[in-house]
Amino acid sequence: MSRPSLGISHFRSLKTQMCFGTIFLLGITVASISYLLIIHEKKILKNEIERSVVLQGKNIALSSTKALLRPDPEFELYPLLSQLTNRSSDIVSVVITDANGIIQGDNTLQNIGTPHRLKIKGFQPVRSVHLGPGDKLYQNDQYYFFTTPVKSLDIPVGKVHLLYSKEEFHYSITRAITITLICALAALLLGIVFSLLLFQRISRPLDILMRGVREFGEGNLEAEIHIKAKNELRMLASSFNEMASKIAAAQRELVIKERMERELEIAREIQSTLLPKKIREPSGFEIGHYYQSAYEVGGDYMDVIPIDDDRTALVMADVSGKGVPGLVVMAMVKIMVQEFALKGLAPTEVIQRLNESLVNTTKQNMFVTLLFAIFDESNSELACSNAGHNPLLIYEHSIGTCRLVKMKGLPLGILADATFERQLTQYRAYLKPGDLILGYTDGLNESKNETGAQFTFERILRICKYYARDGAKALVSKLVEAEANFRKSSPQTDDITLLALSAEMKMPSRRISMEV
Repeated sequence: MSRPSLGISHFRSLKTQMCFGTIFLLGITVASISYLLIIHEKKILKNEIERSVVLQGKNIALSSTKALLRPDPEFELYPLLSQLTNRSSDIVSVVITDANGIIQGDNTLQNIGTPHRLKIKGFQPVRSVHLGPGDKLYQNDQYYFFTTPVKSLDIPVGKVHLLYSKEEFHYSITRAITITLICALAALLLGIVFSLLLFQRISRPLDILMRGVREFGEGNLEAEIHIKAKNELRMLASSFNEMASKIAAAQRELVIKERMERELEIAREIQSTLLPKKIREPSGFEIGHYYQSAYEVGGDYMDVIPIDDDRTALVMADVSGKGVPGLVVMAMVKIMVQEFALKGLAPTEVIQRLNESLVNTTKQNMFVTLLFAIFDESNSELACSNAGHNPLLIYEHSIGTCRLVKMKGLPLGILADATFERQLTQYRAYLKPGDLILGYTDGLNESKNETGAQFTFERILRICKYYARDGAKALVSKLVEAEANFRKSSPQTDDITLLALSAEMKMPSRRISMEV
């Protein structure tokens, strides 16, 4: 069946969108720069014209000082003002008043001797750095109006009123805007032409890249993309070629990987069958247990085996090898432990027979640590032997203390001679009401947090001292919670297995223990 065509239109292609996007950004950039330039030029021109108005007003005030001190100042002021208005078309009118506000100078001679009325309705005051003491500047859309005092020996003798046209200012602004827009338009056109040429240059290797990727998508992983351009597209083409090569290799490895995953899944299923599903608790006693592997297939083993109506075997083991090899050894240990336990053998005999079998079957550098105990609920007796496993923890309720019981014993599968038997011992204890025993693997005490510190035996003893009185299940739950809080975000590096047995406070009278 043929593949459907993607049918990307010209206007929706990435090249077109990038081209239009670049032109749009270029237009925005040019417009923004032009706007800022116009604002800046307008500010400069405004500052210059305000400076010119103030400077001309002050020059007029300086030139009219002597005339205002004479009896008939109008005869001297008129030629001065006429000359100014004729010389500068921007000066609309100039009025000079004396200290009493009477007009003494006017470029029209029509208002000489009359009081001056300030006509600034519609004008707005202007703040300018060029203004001095007593100076005032106003403006509207068409004019500037400037007043400055005329002083003689720092004594005001009059005032100059200057009306200045903004026509030249508006013309300069319009001219500046026109020039800026022309330059901006030219820059925009050049940018568009350059962008089109650039994208045409980019699009050629991009088309080659697209054709090559399409071939990869159709399953031709042997095809190669060749791009001559010495830029990122060449690197991208090389990456696609490498990716296609890796995909081809991955396809060849996929079957192997799937087979391995299936084998791993089978191993997990086998391991789940090795752990107890339902645990029979002796009457008057409570059993708590927990198992969590650090990897897909763990190396810890824990079991509770009913031997007869009164006796129950408690087993905990840690296989040195992880993964499938460790699982095979674990399965062997489970089968043999169940066989030997159901025969009613003592803990030392069970461990000796296990060692004899494992020495000849396990490979070099693989060993098993094992804690095996038989609990007799008829007299609350616990018989236990340890083959290189962690010390057994015992909580005595009557005195409220926890202690570790270290028993001699070498790991299974290392030595087959009499040395192993000589090192092996059997420990006996009698559980009174409220007492508790705890077996655990080194994944608990050697658990590490983010700083590399270990959980330690001391922390286990401290937690047991406070929570063992609540029973086996409560203690196991608290230890699991404490380990998780201690480790925080650090990964679990070893399997953690716990198995606890506690005597209830009200045990049947026949099970209350006695030292024998």
